[in-house]
Amino acid sequence: MFHTLGAKVMRTPFLLIGILGMLLSSGCAASVAVPALESMQELDYGGRERFVEVDGERIAYVLEGSGARTLVFVHPWAGNLQIWDEVVRQLPEYRVLRLDLPGHGKSDKTRTRYEIDHAAQVVVGVMDHVGAGSVTLLGNSLGGAISMAVIRDHPDRLEALVLIDALGGGPVPGFFAFFIQQFFTAPLFSGADDGLVELFSDLFVFGANTTFNDRFMADLLASRDSAEGYAWSLAVSDYLRNATDYDATPWLGQITVPTLIVWGEDDWVIFPGAGDHLHESIPGSELVHFGDCGHMPEVDCPEQFVPVLRRFLAALP
Repeated sequence: MFHTLGAKVMRTPFLLIGILGMLLSSGCAASVAVPALESMQELDYGGRERFVEVDGERIAYVLEGSGARTLVFVHPWAGNLQIWDEVVRQLPEYRVLRLDLPGHGKSDKTRTRYEIDHAAQVVVGVMDHVGAGSVTLLGNSLGGAISMAVIRDHPDRLEALVLIDALGGGPVPGFFAFFIQQFFTAPLFSGADDGLVELFSDLFVFGANTTFNDRFMADLLASRDSAEGYAWSLAVSDYLRNATDYDATPWLGQITVPTLIVWGEDDWVIFPGAGDHLHESIPGSELVHFGDCGHMPEVDCPEQFVPVLRRFLAALP
């Protein structure tokens, strides 16, 4: 049902809020074609995952490849390190580090507060553990905000930065902040109608990639029925609330490393204008827009994203 709507139809934020409100009370049923996991520990990382304790938390990560340049990927809000699978598959010549942020994937979900600055320190802690010195840091959405916090606190650890539909170019617009406060003051999706979960997954997150979308939606639905899923729900809700006023603008002008900014033109979670603002604020940055692509280009349009990324990486000194 919702795949046929498309992001281009849903331009008006208040229309979105109205539809979500109706779904909360309507009882629309979702149709999920794949079975849900009983635990996030069942996520299939191909047996490559390792664990390290950072600041008292057990963090899952995958390190692969042996190239001279190290790429560190920071996943978006509510995701996990699998979201980069297709991109990493096309970068065999690089050493690649991916991790599950605190509260996500196979990492611990034991904190009472989830904040961007703490997540940034976890990223650096995992980098230290694997012996990564100066890296190229890539972050999508929440991962972009975390990446900007890393370069603020550890500018010597980055040789390049890639921001992908990144949060942090200014406070979340008022209508969306209002929406967050109205709908996400409780743990995410706790008791939510299946139709609301389907709309969120289909339109907010993975655009037209129905295979990944169905997998993600099945796991969202399962999160309502387990202790671990409930802890994940608490984590992503807290990240979201704390992100509404996160603003990296004060230090964007101090970023001196080569910076690539990419944005899906059909992103209406963080509108493309936010990418323009980041581009104007970061000296010497490059901005690329992708047509027919949503909030997560690594899933929505890897066929556009990967060539741009490869060109950027090849040009680095």
